[in-house]
Amino acid sequence: MSAFENTVSMMEVLPESDLIEIENFTKKLYMLRNSESPFRPLTEEEILNDLQISREQIAQGKCKEMGQAIEEIRNKYGL
Repeated sequence: MSAFENTVSMMEVLPESDLIEIENFTKKLYMLRNSESPFRPLTEEEILNDLQISREQIAQGKCKEMGQAIEEIRNKYGL
């Protein structure tokens, strides 16, 4: 019996809750192996520049508490 056949035969006796966990784990594996970032890697100079900009924005009060920012994003996009 192949690994696939063995897996299917074991899954046939599992409860739905376990099958959902297996599905979620399989999706994560699939995404890890099949995802290519649309972003190019940043140079050290670019990272340091971004950090400097962030520090300046924080000093100017142009920041929000993370929970508040996430809530606003959820409301804006209906998540």
